[in-house]
Amino acid sequence: METTHTSSENIAEALKLLEEAAKQKKDELRTVLSDKYTNLKDLIMENESTLVKSLADAKKHAIEAAAHAKEVGVEKSREIASDVDKRVHQNPWPFIGGAAVFGLLLGAILGRSAK
Repeated sequence: METTHTSSENIAEALKLLEEAAKQKKDELRTVLSDKYTNLKDLIMENESTLVKSLADAKKHAIEAAAHAKEVGVEKSREIASDVDKRVHQNPWPFIGGAAVFGLLLGAILGRSAK
């Protein structure tokens, strides 16, 4: 009987050793994962601030480009309007004739009845 008692004690002792080893590995795994997640979190936070700064810069440049495009568009419109005004004052009859033809065509298109 002593052999059975010894083997069950050996089994219990082996199970106890395995349980302690599993606890140690569990703690090591937790530490490693915690360190990895901390590093990952730090990396994400660093990139997030860089991304926010880049987006702010892009927004600023887009606003500046839109304002510049508006200024250029207004200036070109003024130049074209001034040029047309000069041409109409120099020779008004072609413009009067063109406007009359355009009015007649538009009236004919809009005046048709849908059959």
